[in-house]
Amino acid sequence: MNESDVKNRRILIKNTEDGRVIADTKILRFDSLANSVHIAADSLRERKYYSILAYIFAEDSLYQFYGTIRGVLVDNEIEVFLGKSKEKEDRARTRYPVALEGSIICVYAGGKKVRLGRPMPMQTINMSASGVLLHADCGSFHIGDSFTLKLTVEEGDIELDCEIVRIQNSTMLTEEYGCRILEIWIERKNG
Repeated sequence: MNESDVKNRRILIKNTEDGRVIADTKILRFDSLANSVHIAADSLRERKYYSILAYIFAEDSLYQFYGTIRGVLVDNEIEVFLGKSKEKEDRARTRYPVALEGSIICVYAGGKKVRLGRPMPMQTINMSASGVLLHADCGSFHIGDSFTLKLTVEEGDIELDCEIVRIQNSTMLTEEYGCRILEIWIERKNG
């Protein structure tokens, strides 16, 4: 792995103590000597020591690292120390359990984005670099439906424009919806 593989690429960081996502941001730079990456200081709500599991979404690979964050702020950046790594194969198909509460805030109808008066609650089951699997009421969507999913994490809100590409594990009450992520927006909390 080198700087051109990971600079400006997405990094998802989870606290190994409780499994919470503590950062979902972009890599500013890579330090091969220290085996670390730097992220913007405002990517972390609390600047302290963490034992972490990090996923780096490179162009052609997904990397998984067990490392640490020491919480030291230098030039408005936090250094993420990468420990043992594992390159995941077939990035587009490898999914990782990420259970987050979310809501559908907009749907696309007739090619236009329509904001819902009352957001529809959703639960994520897992995510990959290009998709998300949702758990929702049976009949909520059909293949080809598009919508905006809003997820709230400690750092702020993430909005994903998604398209349903498959429906699986149907029961009388619920279904799982496989979605392709079309676009992502991140809105960080202030302070």
